[in-house]
Amino acid sequence: MEISTFLAYLIILIFFCLEFLLHYRLVNIIKPKMTIKQKSNVLSIKSSLSMFLIGLYFNYHYFTSKFNESHFFNILEEKNSLNFGKIIILYFTAYLIMDIYIGHKEYNIYMKTISGNFHHAVYSIVNILSLYIGVYPLYLLHMLSELPTFLLNIGQFDENLRDDYLFGGTFFMTRIVYHIILTWLFRKHTLMLSLSLAALGLHCYWFFNWSKKYLYKHKINKN
Repeated sequence: MEISTFLAYLIILIFFCLEFLLHYRLVNIIKPKMTIKQKSNVLSIKSSLSMFLIGLYFNYHYFTSKFNESHFFNILEEKNSLNFGKIIILYFTAYLIMDIYIGHKEYNIYMKTISGNFHHAVYSIVNILSLYIGVYPLYLLHMLSELPTFLLNIGQFDENLRDDYLFGGTFFMTRIVYHIILTWLFRKHTLMLSLSLAALGLHCYWFFNWSKKYLYKHKINKN
């Protein structure tokens, strides 16, 4: 990577970090009486919705390419979406960094779980690898899985928006079923296959734990 390219990436990353910080501060001004739990969802709501919409865009072009990887990359190049994809990866990385930074000060209790600091650190590395190796367009196809994250976050931010059935259904379809499909399609990419299998294992673990808690809660409410 050339120094000029690295500096450009760094400037964009810093810009997005500041933008996430400004967004967090602005929400705190608008809603000053937020609980710690609500604060922990502010950045994630913004990021998960953005990444889901981006995932729709890249998946649309992947479908129109008839799942042909070379054709997919050619379509993105024609639309100058390859550079756009790089910017989106930096945007996602900025979210991960700022959630760790702000979370350490504002909602540290929610960042100590496997889905907190550890998850963010690992995915920051994955983001950098996807840029370095050039597989980030394929990586962005997985961002449909941010839909259940968005639904979970808005449900935690406002109980009136919580829908366990919708969250569970979208989680299963995007983070397990569609993830398995993408893992199969990219099985010839050693790194992609390894990362996909690791992520799939984590998703299955999360879904299993959520299912146990939900079924137990449903049983209690029914009694």
